[in-house]
Amino acid sequence: MKIPLLLAASLVAASGANAQTLSAGDQASSTLHIFGSAPSACVLSPPTAASGANASFTAQGGQTGVIRFTQFVDPQTAQPRGGSISLAFPVVCNSAHRVTVRTDGRGLARTAGAAPAAGFRDRLGYQVSADWAGLSASGSSDVPIPIDLRTANGAAGQVNLLVDVAAGGAPLVAGDYASTLTVELEASN
Repeated sequence: MKIPLLLAASLVAASGANAQTLSAGDQASSTLHIFGSAPSACVLSPPTAASGANASFTAQGGQTGVIRFTQFVDPQTAQPRGGSISLAFPVVCNSAHRVTVRTDGRGLARTAGAAPAAGFRDRLGYQVSADWAGLSASGSSDVPIPIDLRTANGAAGQVNLLVDVAAGGAPLVAGDYASTLTVELEASN
């Protein structure tokens, strides 16, 4: 409310100082310059599960969630069962930006316990794929190199993320397994 009042006061002062007397048929005009600035702004909203096979997603608060594999191992062989889940992250970014997807570089690793016996393992890698604004990239959870999707323009839509665990291989040692996957959105300056 204060800005229009100040603008009106300055216009009255300016028009008083530069008052023009008009005769019939003459015209007068004033020019107003209007300016604004839109800073870079990016919003990454919580994901939703678009689809899953032997996996589910549960949101836990504003920016955290849990992917859980329903049957992580075959109960007869202790071999990993395959599973995948596709998540959709709503995104709006009004400038050049990047989406980064990174894992802890360990894959799904057993959270506690002694070293596995010969023929067993206590880690299971998975693949991660990301699609955003016409760009796609994939990577392995065993490598700490992030997926990095950079765009020179603003974009709005959904970052699609696919987490895929392959079936088979050496049996897994009994226990709880965990991994951390982080999705980041950063506006470029």
